Amino acid sequence: MKKLTIIFIALIGISSFISCDSSEETENDIETRTEWECGTHNGNTLYTGPQGGCYYYNSNGNKTYVDRSECNC
Repeated sequence: MKKLTIIFIALIGISSFISCDSSEETENDIETRTEWECGTHNGNTLYTGPQGGCYYYNSNGNKTYVDRSECNC
């Protein structure tokens, strides 16, 4: 009986893992997200950070801040 219970629990865990669609954003993902896409600036995607800063990632991968009025969030 213990083996059957363990197998059943393992199957439940696997099925919930397989059925999880990572492309959908859950409410928890939205609460823990640290940046939001908010438009473009000179062909670069603008992001708004958790403290309200508006920036894009330059060719070196660094954040380049622009005026907040540039972001549409």
